Amino acid sequence: MGRYRMVARLGAGGMGRVYLGRSPGGRDVAVKVVRAELAEDPGFRQRFAREVAAARRVTGVFTASVVDADPEGSPAWLATEYVPGMSLGQAVAGLGPWPEPAVLALGAGLVEALEAIHGAGVVHRDLKPSNVLLAPDGPRVIDFGISVTDGLGVLTRTGTVVGTPGFMAPEQLTTNGRPGPASDVFALGAVLAFAATGSGPFGSGAPHTLHYRTVHEEPDLSRLPPVLGAVVAGCLAKTPEERPDLAALLQELSRAFEDEAGEAPGPRSAYGWLPGPVALALREERAGGDRRAGGGGLPDAPTRTGAAPAADGGPAHPPTVIGAPVSPPPAPRTPPAPATAPPRNRTRRQVLVAAAGAVGAGGIALAGWRLLGGDGGEAPGDSAGGNAPGDEPFRPDAERGTERWSVTDVMLLDAVTAADGVVYASTIEGLEGRAAGLHALDARDGGTRWTFPLDATLVRPAVRDGTVWVTARNDRLYALDAADGRLLWTFTSNDAPVTAPTVAGDTVYVCGGEGRVYAVDAASGERRWLYSYPWEDSSVTPPAPVVADGAVYVGDGEGTLHAVDAGTGRERWTHPSERGSRVFSPAAVADGTVYFSSNSGSVYAVEAAGGERRWSFPASDYEPSGPVVADGSVYLHDFTGRLYALDASTGDRRWSLPLGGDMYFAPAFGDGTVFCATRDNVLHAVDARTGHEAWSFETPAETEVSSMPVVADGTVYFGSRDVYQIEHFVLHAVAL
Repeated sequence: MGRYRMVARLGAGGMGRVYLGRSPGGRDVAVKVVRAELAEDPGFRQRFAREVAAARRVTGVFTASVVDADPEGSPAWLATEYVPGMSLGQAVAGLGPWPEPAVLALGAGLVEALEAIHGAGVVHRDLKPSNVLLAPDGPRVIDFGISVTDGLGVLTRTGTVVGTPGFMAPEQLTTNGRPGPASDVFALGAVLAFAATGSGPFGSGAPHTLHYRTVHEEPDLSRLPPVLGAVVAGCLAKTPEERPDLAALLQELSRAFEDEAGEAPGPRSAYGWLPGPVALALREERAGGDRRAGGGGLPDAPTRTGAAPAADGGPAHPPTVIGAPVSPPPAPRTPPAPATAPPRNRTRRQVLVAAAGAVGAGGIALAGWRLLGGDGGEAPGDSAGGNAPGDEPFRPDAERGTERWSVTDVMLLDAVTAADGVVYASTIEGLEGRAAGLHALDARDGGTRWTFPLDATLVRPAVRDGTVWVTARNDRLYALDAADGRLLWTFTSNDAPVTAPTVAGDTVYVCGGEGRVYAVDAASGERRWLYSYPWEDSSVTPPAPVVADGAVYVGDGEGTLHAVDAGTGRERWTHPSERGSRVFSPAAVADGTVYFSSNSGSVYAVEAAGGERRWSFPASDYEPSGPVVADGSVYLHDFTGRLYALDASTGDRRWSLPLGGDMYFAPAFGDGTVFCATRDNVLHAVDARTGHEAWSFETPAETEVSSMPVVADGTVYFGSRDVYQIEHFVLHAVAL
């Protein structure tokens, strides 16, 4: 980007990706590269250029300043000062709340940062723990380069407001959504409360719950010391006019620091302003990074790790976009009480690793341990209590079509997996509120049992006999203990695994991105055999393998289904589709027949024994969904929004139902019902016998369904995401 060489990827968010860049003279910078679809909008480019110009005027000591930018570049980009340290959110999540003097010193630095930002005519509008980095000589506020500038627009579409639930000021929720300097003071109060207690002043919960509390209820400051509590209470006043200005606030913080510490804040150096455990973690991380870098060089691509319950220790939700003007949030039927997470007991090594997770757009921690590299230490996995896998599956009575629970900040790329009363879902780099990795959630209420921290894109896990197998795309296959998330083994190869794994007998089967099926010993992770097939486009993920009756079935890039002996890896037969196009979806097997579809538009039924075709059905002019077989019927949909039920023996159409809207995900079957999600925000439940819709479930407005539905124990699980902030994901559990 410009004169900067991209060295490593630091993170991602709704606006784009962030990289560690290096100038020709050796200066490290954080480079934010704008997403192509945003950069193609002339209005966005104009606003981006104006706000970059405003952000360049911010030169405060406690800010990560803008050093370079090219708003007209292809793509557009912005470079800021690189701060090699963890975020406040990571520090609190990994090492616990801060003592009062440290919080007061933090607050003084943040006020000076806001003075510099406001003095340049900029309002931050999204001050939160993940946007505060911890440097040796004080905090650094980041991401003000995409904030609100006086008299100018914002970098989102017209009529919206961006912020983080629990840190947004009431006026952002009840008026036209345009924040002012006093809105940043409100967010500062929430950040200080978080630093001192480990949770925000309005508790946790769904975004609408936090919005309601912010507007209608008083913050919970009961756990704050009296002196700090008085400072925070002033910042969290409901109306902007009641909050102190920055000059008065700085004076109040300095006076409070003297009252508590007996002296005025001294020079900030060598991490002396930080709590002892945080300073130690940062020193050890920096020393480890220097050693790996050869005493000043740059290490390999930094590793993001962490076992904390939140990736940045911040709120349970990333920034949300709310249409404006915004009416006051409606009162819930029973106004919820603030909730806090119970403390966890962790070893010093686990704490340091958790604290060394990645920061936001301005920097990244240099991980001191590679959790997954086999250093002989403890394997990752953070037990959060609850019953162990193997308990009686949870299937409570509930009205069908109603939500049992939902969990934010989980990203379901292929699908969720539910087994033995546990729901497995993943988060990705760039999400805020949860550590990146695999999360084991209690099926009863969505509570976290354990987290396997892994900074990679994970696909649907496989679970059996107390073991979880999960693939990190373009990385490796992991085997975890289902009871506590401990790492058992990993498998990788030159053609790294990319698909969801399939387990049969004592073997795990997974496909690489370049056309190979691997058979891996389920207990040891040793490769048993591999089978190669045509798949030339490594940018497109092949379908996952399907195993049934001693055979492995996988489709190739030329429209052919391959049947491979599950024990030896030798080819049994192949069956081509009619027009030789890709097979994108996994096959389905039932009663001696294999069903598969290709993007030629047809679904095929093939004899499992010899590969002879039984029938084909032209479902669409373009790729239909993968087939689902149950109770003598084959269910699939086309891309016009029509759901089909075919006779599994003959291929004759039993019924079809136009649901409307794009449907990108395969249907699911359970309890005599077919579940199909349209891409807008609706999950449809269709009676499998009649083809009539039984009920539907809508996610909130301005969201879209983001994963295929999965059925287990009387519940259907699926994901949704905010259509404006692509990193805001929700996992829904809906009663059948």
